[in-house]
Amino acid sequence: MLNQMTHGTLWLMALQFNQLPSLKKYLKSRDGWINFSVGFKSQTIEQAIIFKNGRVKVSKCIPEDIDVTLVFQDDTALKEMALNTPNEMLNLILKNRMVLDGNLACLQAFNFYISLLMGKVHQKMLARSHKKDVKDRKNNYGLCRPGLSKTLSDRKSYRMKGKANVDKGVKYLDDPFLPDFKIKDFPRLADFYNFHFDTLPEICAERPELMTQWFRTNGFEKDVNGVQWFPEMRQALAFKHLMENKKPFIRKHDLLAGTTSSKMVGVTVFPDGQGTMIWGELNSLEKRELIPFTCSKKTAKTLHYDVLPFWMRRNFREYVRNHYNYPLCQKLDERFVAYFVWKSVGISHTIPNFKRLLEKGSSGIIKDIQTRLQDTDLKVEQIETLKAMNIALEGVEAFAQNLGKEAIRLGRAESSQERKEELKRLFDICQKVPKKPAQTLAEAINAIWISWIGLHMENSNTGLSLGRLDQLLQPYFERDMEKLDSSEEKRIYIKHAVDLTGCLIMRLTDHVPLLPDIANYLFGGAASTQAITLGGVTRKGEDGVNDMTFIFLKAIELLPVRDTNINARYHTEKNSDNYLKRLCEVNIITSATPIMQSDTAMLKALSPQGYSIEDINDWAATGCVEPTLAGKHFGHTGSILMNMVAALEMALNNGHHPLMKWTPGPETGCIEKGDFLSFEDFFKAFETQQHFLINQAVELNNMFGKAHQELRPTPLLSAMIDGCIEKGKDVVNGGAQYNSSGTSNIGLVDVTDSLMVIKTLVFEKKTISFPELKKAVDSDFKNDPVLHATVQNKVPRFGSGDSQALEMCQRVSGVVHDIYKQHKN
Repeated sequence: MLNQMTHGTLWLMALQFNQLPSLKKYLKSRDGWINFSVGFKSQTIEQAIIFKNGRVKVSKCIPEDIDVTLVFQDDTALKEMALNTPNEMLNLILKNRMVLDGNLACLQAFNFYISLLMGKVHQKMLARSHKKDVKDRKNNYGLCRPGLSKTLSDRKSYRMKGKANVDKGVKYLDDPFLPDFKIKDFPRLADFYNFHFDTLPEICAERPELMTQWFRTNGFEKDVNGVQWFPEMRQALAFKHLMENKKPFIRKHDLLAGTTSSKMVGVTVFPDGQGTMIWGELNSLEKRELIPFTCSKKTAKTLHYDVLPFWMRRNFREYVRNHYNYPLCQKLDERFVAYFVWKSVGISHTIPNFKRLLEKGSSGIIKDIQTRLQDTDLKVEQIETLKAMNIALEGVEAFAQNLGKEAIRLGRAESSQERKEELKRLFDICQKVPKKPAQTLAEAINAIWISWIGLHMENSNTGLSLGRLDQLLQPYFERDMEKLDSSEEKRIYIKHAVDLTGCLIMRLTDHVPLLPDIANYLFGGAASTQAITLGGVTRKGEDGVNDMTFIFLKAIELLPVRDTNINARYHTEKNSDNYLKRLCEVNIITSATPIMQSDTAMLKALSPQGYSIEDINDWAATGCVEPTLAGKHFGHTGSILMNMVAALEMALNNGHHPLMKWTPGPETGCIEKGDFLSFEDFFKAFETQQHFLINQAVELNNMFGKAHQELRPTPLLSAMIDGCIEKGKDVVNGGAQYNSSGTSNIGLVDVTDSLMVIKTLVFEKKTISFPELKKAVDSDFKNDPVLHATVQNKVPRFGSGDSQALEMCQRVSGVVHDIYKQHKN
């Protein structure tokens, strides 16, 4: 019966698209008909809908060449899908009520078509859901501490005075805490800050439209003459086209030129990565509960007709699926339970060498490239890669020139003399940097910002980080201060430096990553996580705290935003208590930032990796907190997000995962049959399952790495990472001086505590048999509250200070570390 109803529903959908011109027009893109097929399968259902050459038909069987099949755990799951909005449909995958088998972009194209039919109904459903969510939150999460809000607000007026002449690198700040500056002293920053919280991010089609436009004209796999592209050259030429034609926007009153997108707060789209995942939500983004975006009708039209169909089969996931015959490692990843490999989105967890850009300018880097090209021993691939870096840098220079022209245009129309002068200075700056070396603080910050825009036009805005900006900018601050004579001039300039730094902080909030709704549930609304690192020691191991360290701290105190992500290094032997007190004060005032990292612990952790001591001293945070050797290291930290609990669950179930209802892992023993005679036997089973999952994740990471080499090499980033010019290699091909991959392993404490329960209650105290414990776990202890209380209160847990729990945690960490160390990226 349900099979017939499904067939009838799909047939009705097909009829409307075949008969109604208002719907039929959506079946065709700029490149021709949008052809794809979607299958639906459960224990009692098998149906398919096929979109081909402008016609839609329904099949009672799923053809072998189906693009994507939705496999439902049961018929109820199919009914849930039918009653959900497109964004909620993907959440069935997270719950493993529905399994995706095939091309996710095709599913999202289908969801877009569903939204055309059901748009008004979905809008009402989302509105009801939002209303219910607000009501539930008020009822379930009311203020348990009514006075907290006032306490947090009062903190903003709390100020300490710092000590002068304590930090040797602080040369010009009489009181490094700058307690007299308030947000009211910086009206432009106050306006930017308020605007940030009042503005909903908007989807921007500028980047994908310009890039796709170039590829459509000049070819993607092959050029117009049918010759296979060198991927680096193809990307560089397309990037230059983008930067030459990108809108040169300067925000009103800003001291920095340029914006990441054409929107005031833009959501950038990378259709070769996760961009196609937004297809099904184009008509409902503003109404979703978590992290809503706006999307104009024009933008949605551009993405549907001009962009997304071109990339439906030209994205990282489809490259791996097609080149490696849809491997097991990818099927595991697409269940979103055991692990998630970040290279399906991007490879941007690294830090460019801004020091070289500031000191040489892009023209100086181009000169280095031209010198390298004189080498007669270069291979063709190296020559093409080096030329690609050159072209990419020229693209950034062209964008800066366009920004200069825009500054002149705005200056002519400006009535305020003060703003006219600011725009004239911006024109002068853009004429100079980033092409030529920076000489002033304003030039240095604008050079970094303009190149930062370019880097985010080339690669996904997820984790690309700025490094040790206080160290980079201090020489330019000192140079500016040396030109001033009176104390008053210096006081005014210090205030200007805070203003300028604040402009950078707020400019960095002008973009957010594209998050399909499923990502909101996976990552909790992750930002771009652009890390800035302050303090610590210098490359030579001396105290690195300086004037710009405290100026950045003042700016972030005035402008507490979730992104950029401020990391403060603190070395117990080299840095002062004065600096530590300031870090604590800013953290109290903002209730969130900066992150404080132990320099001594990090230096100790990095030392065994074979890096030079000066490079280790120069480490900076990438993304959230991960260490990277700034400007030299392509570390792609967080390349794999591993759920360690998955391996434990599979060990408990002999390779079977209960949520996935699938047995992907090796058989390591059945608890019910008494296969584990000792705790060591079971720990070995856990280790085997973890080994299996890590092997699979690393295999997929490397496959995605190959996809990046073909689909999205990064010549601009490569020109700004040490080693790439010397080797004539893109970073995705191993060009960086240092290469590694980092992983985030989630659930260590859960695994530790669970293993302690098994070890203590089953094998040491013999309080309960292993089969009985597993039965209780499978029922979530519903039938044995006494046992649950014992587990909660009578077993040593991590964080309690118990030596056995700590030893277990170290053992598990060591196992995971040793497994990863067996692999190369």
